[in-house]
Amino acid sequence: MTAIDEQAAVLALTKATHDKPWFHTTRVIAAAGSALGVLDGTFTGHDEDDRAHATAIAARVRPKDLDWARDLVAAMRAEGVLLVTVLDKGYPGNLYSAYDRQPFLWVRGGFGPGDHRAVAVVGEYDVDHAAAVARALAGAGLTVVAPLRTDLDAAVHEAALATGGRTLGVLAGGLGAPSASGAHASVAKQIAERGAVVSPFWPGTDPTGRTVELARIVTCGLADCMYVVDGHPGGSSDGHVSRALATGKSVLVSQRLQQEQPWVARACGRAGMTVVQDIDDLARQAVNLVDMTPRLRVS
Repeated sequence: MTAIDEQAAVLALTKATHDKPWFHTTRVIAAAGSALGVLDGTFTGHDEDDRAHATAIAARVRPKDLDWARDLVAAMRAEGVLLVTVLDKGYPGNLYSAYDRQPFLWVRGGFGPGDHRAVAVVGEYDVDHAAAVARALAGAGLTVVAPLRTDLDAAVHEAALATGGRTLGVLAGGLGAPSASGAHASVAKQIAERGAVVSPFWPGTDPTGRTVELARIVTCGLADCMYVVDGHPGGSSDGHVSRALATGKSVLVSQRLQQEQPWVARACGRAGMTVVQDIDDLARQAVNLVDMTPRLRVS
């Protein structure tokens, strides 16, 4: 069997996942070391729920599903979009370490060998501060990760790229859906030239509130740690912080944000939160964090 057969099996098994979040399927595929092995019914994991899940999804897959998946991979490749599955060596190491890692990523551009030294930048309204942070992190030799949905997100990518850095942009929709990058299509093109535009969704998926939430898994997962520019209770930044802490990522916030936002002050009572004094302090702390993190798998 070829690599594309394994990739097709990953897609078919994911498509057959109806009753659980996709990371359950990721877990059984990764544990088996082969999506084709899961399809063949040879999964022998120790967890009873995993065995039951593997049996259930394998039973739903038909030969036509594998043909569909191969055709999809070929069609996206013709559009300059590559598929990276949890079985591939190119699957990002930071995301692989997360419990809720996704089974596949569609990628325009490509991951680089230093992209594990990555910091996510998330925020809601202070575009100037977000851009200044991105310039400082890129200037320190770190890859910048951010969503690509709002004007602030676009400013983060543009600032890092203008400094000569790399960025990874995470879409809340599919790479084949024009609405996913929306008004920021030109920024997406720049990102792909010097980094990667990434989607964990089927190519034709339009952004929704649910996909925005799911995209946070990848934004947090691709980064080693996260900096929060600003945000309101229950907003996008709040959601990213919760997701990052749940997956063991370090989160950095400014002293000013801690003092001004009660939700940030409450979050700072949890393990994994670090308060920085200014942008220079942020860059120093971020470099220290990414360089002392153990690497179980290098992308």
